[in-house]
Order: sequence, then structure tokens, then C-alpha cells
Amino acid sequence: MHLTHLDNVQVQRITMLERMYNFYIKKLVRPPGRTSKLWQIMRITTFLLLTVIMQVSARTLAQQITLSEKNASLLAVFEKISNQTGYDFILPSGISDMARPVTIEARNEDFRTVIHRVLAGQPFDYTIENKIIVISRKVPTGTPAPQNAVPLTRVSGRVTGQNGIPLAGATVSIKDTRQTAVTNERGEFVLDNMTLPCVIRVSFIGYKSTEIPLVKDTPYLTISLAAADSRLEEVRVVSTGYQSLPKERATGAFVQLDSTLVNRRISTDVLSRLEGIVPGLLVNRNTLNSVTGGTDISIRGHSTLYANDQPLIVVDNFPYDGDINNINPNDVAGITILKDAAAASIWGVRSGNGVIVITTKKGRTNRQLLIDLTANFTSGNLPDAFYNPAFLDSKDFIGVEKTLFASGFYNTQLTSQRRLPVSPVVQLLADQRAGKIDADQVNSQIGILEKTDIRNDIEKYLYRRSLNQQYSLSLNGGGERNTYYFSAGYDHNTANLTGNKNDRLTLTSQQTFRPFRDLEVTAGINYVQGNAINNGISSLVTGGTYGKIYPYARLADADGNALAIVKDYNYSWVTDPVAQRGLLNWQYKPLDEIRNSDNSTRSEDIRLNAGLNYSFLRAFNAEIKYQYQNSASDVNNYYSRDSYYTRNLINQFTLVNGSSITHNIPLGGILQKSDSRLVSQRVRGQLNFNKAWSADHSVTVLAGAELNDAVTSANSNTVYGYDKDLQTSQFVDNISYFKQNPSGIFTRIPGQLGFSKLTDRYISYFGNAGYIYKNRYTFSLSGRIDRSNLFGVNTNQKAVPLYSAGLGWTASKEPFYKIPWLPYLKLRATFGYNGNVDKNVVAVTTIRQNTNNYYSNGLLFSNIDNPANPDLRWEKIRMVNMGIDFSTGNRRIWGSFDFYLKKGIDLFGDSPLAPSVGFISFRGNTANTSGKGLDLVLNSRNIAVGNFGWQSVFQLSYALDRITKYDVKQTAAGALAGGANIVPVTGNPLFAVYSYSFAGLSHDKGDPQGILNGVVSTDYTAIINSTALKDLVFNGPSRPTTFGSLNNTFSYRDFSLSVNIIYKLNYYFRRSSISYSGLYNGWYGHEDYTKRWQNPGDESKTTVPSAQLPPVDNNRETFYSYSSVLVDKGDHIRLQDVNVAYDIKKQAWKKMPFRYLQVYGYVNNIAILWRANHDQLDPDLYSASAYPLPRTFAFGLKAGL
Repeated sequence: MHLTHLDNVQVQRITMLERMYNFYIKKLVRPPGRTSKLWQIMRITTFLLLTVIMQVSARTLAQQITLSEKNASLLAVFEKISNQTGYDFILPSGISDMARPVTIEARNEDFRTVIHRVLAGQPFDYTIENKIIVISRKVPTGTPAPQNAVPLTRVSGRVTGQNGIPLAGATVSIKDTRQTAVTNERGEFVLDNMTLPCVIRVSFIGYKSTEIPLVKDTPYLTISLAAADSRLEEVRVVSTGYQSLPKERATGAFVQLDSTLVNRRISTDVLSRLEGIVPGLLVNRNTLNSVTGGTDISIRGHSTLYANDQPLIVVDNFPYDGDINNINPNDVAGITILKDAAAASIWGVRSGNGVIVITTKKGRTNRQLLIDLTANFTSGNLPDAFYNPAFLDSKDFIGVEKTLFASGFYNTQLTSQRRLPVSPVVQLLADQRAGKIDADQVNSQIGILEKTDIRNDIEKYLYRRSLNQQYSLSLNGGGERNTYYFSAGYDHNTANLTGNKNDRLTLTSQQTFRPFRDLEVTAGINYVQGNAINNGISSLVTGGTYGKIYPYARLADADGNALAIVKDYNYSWVTDPVAQRGLLNWQYKPLDEIRNSDNSTRSEDIRLNAGLNYSFLRAFNAEIKYQYQNSASDVNNYYSRDSYYTRNLINQFTLVNGSSITHNIPLGGILQKSDSRLVSQRVRGQLNFNKAWSADHSVTVLAGAELNDAVTSANSNTVYGYDKDLQTSQFVDNISYFKQNPSGIFTRIPGQLGFSKLTDRYISYFGNAGYIYKNRYTFSLSGRIDRSNLFGVNTNQKAVPLYSAGLGWTASKEPFYKIPWLPYLKLRATFGYNGNVDKNVVAVTTIRQNTNNYYSNGLLFSNIDNPANPDLRWEKIRMVNMGIDFSTGNRRIWGSFDFYLKKGIDLFGDSPLAPSVGFISFRGNTANTSGKGLDLVLNSRNIAVGNFGWQSVFQLSYALDRITKYDVKQTAAGALAGGANIVPVTGNPLFAVYSYSFAGLSHDKGDPQGILNGVVSTDYTAIINSTALKDLVFNGPSRPTTFGSLNNTFSYRDFSLSVNIIYKLNYYFRRSSISYSGLYNGWYGHEDYTKRWQNPGDESKTTVPSAQLPPVDNNRETFYSYSSVLVDKGDHIRLQDVNVAYDIKKQAWKKMPFRYLQVYGYVNNIAILWRANHDQLDPDLYSASAYPLPRTFAFGLKAGL
């Protein structure tokens, strides 16, 4: 009978899938007749594939129920349950007379949960034996157990939310007794020595309690709890990477994000989705790491000076060693951010910057096969090339060139034998002076150039609208003894920069097996393959002394044909056939370079994990976890013979002697190849104890050890005369010195040959304990000791113990607590230490051996990189955190408030040394910092009327760190160079902006004025040389100290609209302005040139100094560039993104072949609503030449089968 039932289920499911298929073919696709045979083949293939899938999941399918009944008879409901599950019912006599009508809505729920809901309020109990459900009359509460009561040795089970996620820390008790158990991190519990009949009561904070009557022996129970508030699902349980525990029972500062919140934002990476939704987490966009494509994140400020300052990323219980961008966001089930010592100290010396714990999706027990699909498309606007104020329009630029030419400024460049580049206008003026062209021709051509703007061609040819495509397919489910999760993802991204694109393939498999009741085996694999093409040109540089390009350059003619621009050499010399005899074409056409480039990167990442978990003696379980990761990256930059890079290098080393032509670099392509590999292995053994005594005492303890080994290797080389098709190259002499053409300098042919290998090994011991009394007093203790190969001189300093302790008090559970408008109130306090390490400093003397030095004639020579420091120690960060969690009545308002103090101890800093030892300073554990901050989160349910709802989340964070000890005294010049970098000045913030006092412009000359000995002065040399650090203006921190967000979500029926606003306050940045030296010598223009002082009286309406003609006073330039008048406040409020979604439910479209269907749209980087600076600048940009992030528009859908 059992097997026959399974076959019937398969037939029903396959018939349903056939109908889904027909719906897709007939209603949506309608293929043309000429492809009917192909569609038939695809149809049969799909049918067979789904049949195999159904075989795998048939057992699970039989245990899921979907019901939609209103005032139905109990017998009719039982009949439908029997039809769907194959279970038979045994009913007592007279059931029809005693039963009440049944109203229920259930979709793909566990059948035990459905039966319990059906019998709620009915005068019946039930028990399940084999495939038979026995219905009996309910035993009244308080009825004495019958004389023939049956003792039970053990009843075990699992408690989950309605979404199937285990609830760790749920209380399971036998009603009217003191016998109690607490579920472990997998939601499992065991109760011994029970007497039937009895009632099991299950409770968990934030969920509705439930009671389950037991009449006969039921060895295993699966219990599903409904959330007291639907928004609690997947949020209440936090993961530290070592254990999962209810947030209400945690003492530390955690932030949990479920998959819904993580997937609110559309992107191909995970970390960018955290911006604006995590209190205390700041995404720093105005840093070098961020602008070069990396992610720069701070959690609760900055906790180090020179060591790694990024948070530790943990994926599925282990630190992630590879590129975090490899993680497919669609595979993420939840993210927990560990912010204080109690939360993060168990991660030891890598936890000082906070910890981000990512948990990926898994299968679920007793669940049918579920198929989820996601697809989205994101299009981005063109970057705004006209945003950059560091640009001088062509007419003004040409005016400057005419003035400089008349003064003879370009004479040296025009006559240099090094053939230095000059602009087309200067060349025209020189040709006119030489009589090669008349004035009318010059004026005509210059008139055309004055109307040309390179920014138009930059937007037209170098940039384009970006297009990102993201697809994901996952299958998950499970039976009584196994779970499975498979996923495949594919991303194809076309970048804004023309010539750049990348794609990524991700494959994931996670399996869990329970060969018998107390043993769980897990195994998983994650494979990522990426390919990137980087042929774009992000900036145009003329070369020579010029770091920019003249503003009237053109990249293409009216027909789109590539045009040459001035590059590295005098264009008249480059185009002179006589001068170029024997040389390759030396012209530079940017658009041809994009087509001729072939710069590719291929990456692979394989991550394998396995684990065993064995439960014994009721309260114990032991587990061992292992992870292997292998990441490889291969970079191939191929410059064909037609590329400018190759032609230029060949020409530079070509010797032309009469009719003899010698190519010291062979004709052919150039290949620069580099590869890197990371291999890491981690193994962890852990013993867990989880026990409750009655309802008053609960203890959880874990202890273990782990070994970590990571080896990173890299090598690089360059080959010349490379033939891409034949994979051959030719020899070049990288040792001899050759005369370079046309400079005449003797130099070697550049070669790139390098090898490196780094090994990191750790052995760690850790422990964590928690005690809960009366479900309202919580005490936690955590500790860890790390030993590493980085420190090995003084044995007593190879390891450092890091620990934390925490207290929690749920005051609202006290009998004396009588505040009805605030039904939930919890107080928390923690204290502890986290750690950090700078891998660039070691305890022993390190020597670097070098070759290829001009003066050593190829002989070996060495440098001492690092002097010995046997007293080297780990950095430590001490943190005290005090917090409050609260909720008003009906959860109208709920949230948390945390205040913390932290202190950086033994941070790596510089200290002076006597010059006689060979070093003027050394880096060691000589610096200290202190910090403080707060995190406030307010959630509110503003309106909930009928089908309309409005909810808000307001976040406010404050974080400020100061230097309290630093032995090397900072100079004024060093402080001025800060801003984006750390400036260690005792008593001030780590990141700060300093400037010279600005006293306006002088009346007669328009010179910038400063303060010298308390008097207004234009003696710039004296001002710069005599201004001490204390005399500088301390403008303030250069990173926001106050930041947060406001998210509003509106819903009406199946529509939802979410709007996120972020703000950053109390910080400063130094804006750019005109530098006359930079304009003349490097073509660094700026729109401030048009605002300059020109006549007496202008000083009342401008702060831009008058123009200097060469020779320029560089001290005047330096003073103005670092003056306080160029420091602006960075405060701003930004409309970050908007998400709109529409859910199509099965109930509304019963013929829909999906469990659910969601269509959504998303807009990101929308607009700055308010900014404190009056120059309309984006304070989040790293430099004046950067473009703001373009606005992006996404459209996508999610569907489930």
C-alpha cells in the first residue's frame, strides 16, 4: 500500500508538471512550426528530468499538505489529508456528532502541523503509528493518569519555525510537571522517562506557544511554531559561526539580516547590500581601496592604525580566504554582524574590526522538492563626465596657451631632442612662427578647437550604459533523514567602461544525512568560475610632463573613425616620415587601443566542507568540521603588435644606423602573465553541552580547538615576440643596457619576473558558556587563545588570551514589572577583548635580496626590510558595551540602543630610534587609541489599516576614535597630507583634515593670505617653514562620525514600496581648486580659473587667487591648496534606493504554475537630497577626478515551483 501510494503521488505530480509545461508552451512561448520537433525533444527531456526529480522527492511529497477549507466537516478534511498523504485514519464512534466545522488555510505545510491545527479546539487527540492516524477523545486536563499508564524511555524531536528553520533554545516541557528540555542549535530536544498520556508544551520567545497531546508512543516529533509577529521569521536566531542562539538570550551586540532584507538590494556581490541597513556599519566610498574596486567597511569605527582594518568575513562557520565577491547573494540565507567583544571575541585575533557571519541556504527536513528561480537585469546610466570641476574649457585653456607661448614658455619643449609633447594649439603657434602656416589658417583651426570638448567624446566612446544580468536556480528539500540544496547561478556584466565585462558561474551543493538518530553528516561543495575582460581606458594622459589631456582633443571623426591624439612625443616628429624611418607607426589612437587590447583574468574558487555531529548522553553533542579552499587567479595582459604599448616599446629599443635597423625587442606581441593561488585548510573539533533543569535553569557550553593553514603563492613574467596562435615567444636581453629612443637614456628592457609565497598557520583554543535563570537572567562567558607562526621569539608572547563576559536581564519578565505600554524590556552589558595583527611586521630581522641595480651591474644586493623585535605582540581592542532592547504594546514601536567604549592597546605604531643603529624608527606595539559610540534602532508600525500598511526603520550611529599614544611626533606637513589616510596626532581623530589659516585675498594683487606670528602675511616660505602642528586649523574628522538611515516600507495588498534614505554627518573633505603650476606643467585645469581674482575689489566676491605667470611661486600654490578655504563639510543626505514589488499569489491565480511569483523593480544611487557644501560636490568621492556612481535601474522576477 505504501509503495502504491508513492507511485500515485508521482503520477499526480508529473501530471501537474505536464500542465505547467503546456501552460508555458501554449500561453507564453508559442514556438513557430518549424521548431516543433526541437520543442518536442525539449519537452520529453524536461519530462524525464522532472520524473527523476520526483523519484528523489516522492517520500517528502507525501508528507506535505495544502488545504483551503471554510466551515468544512472534520471527516471531509480527514479524507483530503488521507488523499494527499496516504495515511489512514481510525476514528472513534460518534465523531460526527462531536466534531466542529473546520476552517483552515495551509500551503505546503508538514502534515503533523496541519493535523494539530485541524484538531485545535476539537474534543479529540491523535497519535500516529506507522501510516495510521488514530483519533481519540481528548483526556480532560487534570484527569489522573490511568492505572495502566505506559512509561516511555525517550521522546525526541525537532522544533522549527513555519519556514522550516530550526529554533535553537526553545523550551520543551511536559505540562503540569517540572520536566523540561531546551533545543540545541539544530532545534532538537530529548525528553526521557515520560508517562502517557501527557501534553508537551513548546515555547520560544517571539513565537506562539503550542501544546501537543501524546496518547501513544511517538518516538520522533516535528513541531512547527508560528511567529507571534510575521516579521520575526528568520530573524530571531543569530549565528556566531560557532553556535546559533536566540537573540533574546544573547548578551552581545548582534545585527541579523534575513534573506528578504539581504535581497532587497540588487547587486552581484553580498557586502554592498549591507549599506544603510546595519547600525554601526559604514561603507567608506572616499578611500583608495574603494575607488580601486575593493570594499572598505568599518564596523563601530576604526580599531587599528596600520594592520588590516577590514572586518573578518565568515562563511558557513569558517573564515573566507578568497575574494568575497565570489559568493552568490542568492545563496545567502542570512547574515549576522558581530559588533562587540561578547559577540566577536570567540574569533580571537581576527575579530578586532568586527565579524560578518554569512550563512548560506540549506535544505529542510520533511519538505517536498522546492524549485526557486530568480532573474534580474540592471542597467546603469552613463557616468557624468561633466560633473568633474577639475576641468578647464577649451576656450580658456587655449587662452592660457597663447599667453604662455608668447612668453616663450614652450621653447624648451619645442626644441628638445627628447621630442617632448606639446598640444596641437602650441604646435600651430610654433608653425606660424616658423612661417609654415599663415595667421588666418591658425585662427581658423583654433576657432574650431575652441568649440571642441573632449568630454563629449569620452561619454560617447569611452563609456556606455552598463548592463548586468543575474540568473539563479535552486532546488531544496529533504526527508526524515536527509536534506539537500542545489543551486546554480550565472552573472554576465557589461561595465560602464567600454571594453570591460565579466561573467561568473557559481555551483553549490549542500547535503545533510542522518544515518541514525544521533548522528548527522554534512557535506558541501561550492565552485565559482569567473572571467573578466579589462580593455577599457579609464583616463587619457598625454604623457611627458602632462598628467592630463588637452580639453579639445577628439577621439573620432564625424564618421566614427578613430583619430590620433598627442601621446608621449611631439606629434610633428611622430608623423614625420623621415624621422620615423625604420620605426613602427608611433601614433596613438585610443579607440583602436580598446579594440587591440586583450587583457583577461580567469579565476576559480573551490570550497569543500564536511562535518560530523554526534549527540550522546541527552545533553551532549560533539562535532568536527573541515573546510578546504583552493582559489586561483590567472591574469593575461596581451599587447598585440598593433597596440601602442608594443609599438612604443619596440621603437624605444630600436637602433637605426643608416640602412641598418636593429630591433632589440623582437617584432611581435608582448604577454604579461601573472597568477596567484591560495590553498587553505581548516579543521575544528567542538564539544557542546545543552541542558535545562526544570523551567528555571538552562546551561549551554561549548569548547574546542581548531587548526588553520593558508598558503598564498604568486608568480609573474613577461615574454616578448609572443605569437598568440602558436603560443611561442622570443628571447630578449634583460641584462644589458640599451640607448633608448628618442631620450638617449641608457636603460634595460623592462622585464617582469617575480615569485612569492606566504604561509599563515594558527592553532586556536576556544570556549563559550551561557547560563539562563528563570528565562530572564542571562550570563555569558567566552574565551579564545590563538597561536601563530607570525610570532615565535618570546614563548610567553606567542599567544594571547582574548575573552569576554556579558550579562542580560529581561526586566519585563519580573513579577514586579508593571508597565503595560512597554511589555518588553531587556538590559545588556558586556566587557571583553578582541584582537588584530599586522602581517607586515614580524619579530625577526627580515632581509630582502635584490638584483637588477644599475650601480651594482647585476650583482646581488640586500635591504633590511624589518629589524628584529622579539617583544612583538598581538594588538588588543578592549570594549565595554551597554544595551537596551525594548518593545511597546502591540509592537507599535520596538528597537534597541547600545552605547560602547573601546580602547586600542598595543597597536602597531612607529617609535623613534637612534640613527646610529641604522634606522630612524621602528614599528612595534607602541600606540594606543580610544573610542566611543552608540547605535540606535527604532522600528515603528505607523499604519496598519485594512490592506494598507506603513512601517519605518530609523537607524542612528555615532563612532569616533582618537589617538591617545603615539611616539613619533607628527609634523605640520604630515598632518596636511592626511584626510583619506590616518594621521596619528595624539588627542585627535585617526582620520582628520588639517589646513593653513586663510585670511582672504590681498587687495592689490589677489594673493592668498595666511597668518604668520599672529599677523596676516603673504610670506609663503616663512608660513610653511614656521607653522607648527599646533598652529594648523583642525577642521575635524575626515570620516563621518554620525551616520544612519531611514527606511520606509509601504504595502497595499500585494504591492510593496520600500524607500531607503541614508545620511552621513560631521565630517570634512578638502576640495580641489586651480593650481597654476599644475595647469601650466601638467594640464590640470579647474573651473575655479574662471572665478579667479582679476582686479582690485574682486577679493570681496571670490577666494580664488589671481593667476601667476611663470615662474610660479610653488610655496604660494602649496599654501592655497592646503588652506582652510578649500575645506568643506561633507554632511549630506542621500536618497539611496527605492524598491517596488508585486506578489502574485496562488490563491489569486489558481491556474498559475508557480507556488509564488514576484515581479520587482529597483533604482539605486538616486540623488543627494541635501548637502552642506555649496559647490554641489559629492563628498563620497575619493578624488576630484572621480565620477559619482551612476544611477542604476533593475527589473527582475522571482518564482517558485
